[in-house]
Amino acid sequence: MKLLIEQGAKGDSGVVLLRSKLRAVSRRMGFGDLKREHMELVCNEMVTNQNKFAEGNGLVQIWEMGDPAPALDLFAIDYGKGILNVTSAVQDGYTTAGTMGKGLGAIRRLSDQSEIYSLPVEHAKDSDWHGTAVWSRFYRDDTDPEYFHDLGVYLRAYQDSSFNGDLIQVRTGESKTRWLHMDGLGHGREAAEVVQGVGHFLDSETPVDGLMQRLSTHLQGTRGAVAMICEVDNISRNMTICGVGDMVAYLISCGERKAISFSPGVLGHAHRSLETFSYDFPDQALLITASDGLRRSMTLRTFPDLWRLHPQLIALVLGQVVGRHNDDRSAFTIRVNPNMRK
Repeated sequence: MKLLIEQGAKGDSGVVLLRSKLRAVSRRMGFGDLKREHMELVCNEMVTNQNKFAEGNGLVQIWEMGDPAPALDLFAIDYGKGILNVTSAVQDGYTTAGTMGKGLGAIRRLSDQSEIYSLPVEHAKDSDWHGTAVWSRFYRDDTDPEYFHDLGVYLRAYQDSSFNGDLIQVRTGESKTRWLHMDGLGHGREAAEVVQGVGHFLDSETPVDGLMQRLSTHLQGTRGAVAMICEVDNISRNMTICGVGDMVAYLISCGERKAISFSPGVLGHAHRSLETFSYDFPDQALLITASDGLRRSMTLRTFPDLWRLHPQLIALVLGQVVGRHNDDRSAFTIRVNPNMRK
């Protein structure tokens, strides 16, 4: 994934720049005229809602997604008072400002996928943030992706540099998804060179601990990295994870959060014996993996009701709100796709 632009919603010049970028990238990615028109309408609604209900105190991002399917994402997050009842707010005709109230409902109708989350100021006692976040995704007309797992990715370089020392590499199969989540030591060009040298590392058969050992051998002679390799199997309803160093995973299931941490060390240098964890992964479970670019103070109460929503919105909210701004930031989220249950 790649962040193409982040723009505040207040001010005519910023909005013009946002729309211009959206038109250019949607044309470059090969979207048809109707999809491009829908994107602009969604973008307009996002900006209008932020100016109307958050006094323009927010921003809109455009993301280009390449894996597992080409897509364009719009993400808007504001720092307003929030919405007490999102279900009512997305219904046509709902209004608190004497308007037609069709903005949020239009976003849902026009997008291929979308999700809305709001944390009202009255319910934000355990969070540093309150406001509303809206995610909208568009696939090209020739793309009809269906996967056993819904995925979310957040990957952003320090100071939005072209060099990112964090890497998320995903491999989707008929029933299982595996991914490599990696963090090169430090940030900048040298950290990016470590992770970019990995290439397409994942295969579909080697056990995750075997892949980790292979990765450690591959990184010898470099500055090194910390990493985890994970697999979620929809048939066995099981997840397996193996990691080394300062990264973390969270398994959220049945209203509880389990933190999974790894033994200290650096791949390519000194580290302890690899340890593999396996857990049940039922339909409603959510797994989050994160680099140290995300703060560890987050609990389930930090974002009440967020965890049941689409993994992509979860990843974007976490990256934006609990991300550290002095490092590369990355998060991966996954849940069984309810439309693919057997």
